[in-house]
Amino acid sequence: MSKQRENRIDLLRGLSLLLIFIGHAEFTFSLAFQHSRGFCDASEMFVLLSGMSAALAYYRPGATLMVERPWKRAWRLYLVHLLLFAVMAAVAAVALGYFRAAAKAIDMVDFWKDPLWHGLEALALSFMPGNLDILPLYVVLLLLAPFIFVLHDRSIALLLALSGAVWLVAGMGHINFVNLALEGHIWYFDPLSWQFIFVMGICLGIRMKRGQPVLPYNGPLFAAAAVFALVAIPANMAIYFDAIDSPFGNLHHELVSKTNGGPLRIINVLAILYLAWNIPAVKKMADHPSMQLLCTAGRHSLPIFSVGVLLSFCALVMMRVYPQTPLSVQLLVMTAGCMMQLALAYCLERRKTARAVSGGARDAAPAMAKLSPAE
Repeated sequence: MSKQRENRIDLLRGLSLLLIFIGHAEFTFSLAFQHSRGFCDASEMFVLLSGMSAALAYYRPGATLMVERPWKRAWRLYLVHLLLFAVMAAVAAVALGYFRAAAKAIDMVDFWKDPLWHGLEALALSFMPGNLDILPLYVVLLLLAPFIFVLHDRSIALLLALSGAVWLVAGMGHINFVNLALEGHIWYFDPLSWQFIFVMGICLGIRMKRGQPVLPYNGPLFAAAAVFALVAIPANMAIYFDAIDSPFGNLHHELVSKTNGGPLRIINVLAILYLAWNIPAVKKMADHPSMQLLCTAGRHSLPIFSVGVLLSFCALVMMRVYPQTPLSVQLLVMTAGCMMQLALAYCLERRKTARAVSGGARDAAPAMAKLSPAE
């Protein structure tokens, strides 16, 4: 079983967090920036990598159903989600009095019409304004993780077949959870669909934990992944800007649906991960000291994501109140937001290291006392 930390996961997670922040901030270039990466974006990569990380953290080979650690993590994510909701609701209350457009930007106007009832809905994860429905997705996925582990040990093929069937039925039938804060009253990230990406990540993570090849190199497969990933960028941009019509016609929306994890999105993110895993330069980059800060952000994903949500909300309010904000100012805000997240990651890592050193010193003291000649 391999115990060496895989920095490529941390690097890609850290990069994904910054890209998610930029996308959520709704700068004038945010949507075009998201579509410039092909049919998928940072969300699919982050969920796939989260599945890998969950396997590395919680999977125990041949173990019976073990729910304590992943469910404890899910509970923590739930509490963080409620804290973020409370902070954004408070900010929206102020914004509603001064900048009504800013409050509308995060779908909080309806909340303050009946805060008690909507507060109860928020506790039940059925009232989640924009950008606040991501952590609940992970809550559901982590609640499912122990059962995924057990089924994986029974039969990987059965696990993938069952997960794929749920994804297909949920996507074709538009089966989703209720979210009364958004138009359509559904979760923007349907857990029944996105679990398929998470499960694939878990399968890859278990292989890594067992010391098996994760994504072994194959020439034709590498070439196919490269062609798909590269062609997807101009193709998606051209379709997004209405330069060309999609060859899939009316099916295109279903194939790239973010809510239901459309198949083109899944193929695209798997192609990108396969390329990243088989390009030596990516491995060297992940292990290089210059990328350490970005990797650190990936290791502290929860606090970095949470701060990113709040920072993107501030940027979003700015864009709604001052839609003519100069591009230079937008770029400055974007850079400042990214630097603040990286600075937080640095502080968190230093604190973690200090605690580890302090704990090691406390453990070493009794041992040194036993070896002391004075006794």
